[in-house]
Amino acid sequence: MKYQSGKIKKEHHILSDFKKVLESIEKIPQVKRIIPGRIYRKQKGSSHKKISFSYKTESGMKFIMKKGGTAQEVFVLCGTQDKEFILNKINAIEI
Repeated sequence: MKYQSGKIKKEHHILSDFKKVLESIEKIPQVKRIIPGRIYRKQKGSSHKKISFSYKTESGMKFIMKKGGTAQEVFVLCGTQDKEFILNKINAIEI
């Protein structure tokens, strides 16, 4: 089931450790929409939480949120001219 709460589209579960991070990203005015992807489990991983930039897309950017052996993709939709600004704002968010 798909539904939206503010700018965050909720089609998949969201890693509980990152809900506040997504809410911080949601407050950036230039962000049009946030789409969390599937959650992946891996054998190894660090217990530290982190969000890392993956690549730019035509409609925004892709990030990976990681904690332990769990990772989740997050797509942030925005205008082309806003990508660098948003990337700097997300990198400044304390996790």
